[in-house]
Amino acid sequence: MVYPPGWVTLPVSIFSLTDRGDIFAGAALTMILVAATLVLLLGLERITKRATGA
Repeated sequence: MVYPPGWVTLPVSIFSLTDRGDIFAGAALTMILVAATLVLLLGLERITKRATGA
């Protein structure tokens, strides 16, 4: 994964937290990532159903 030096992506911060032993903060960020992914996928599914007319 390539990103500028000042940026930290969510998966990288989750790995950093869990690697340093802060399991609870890593789990909280993981749930935020799961929720965001679920919302995005459900939105895309709704758009494709509307586009196909189903």
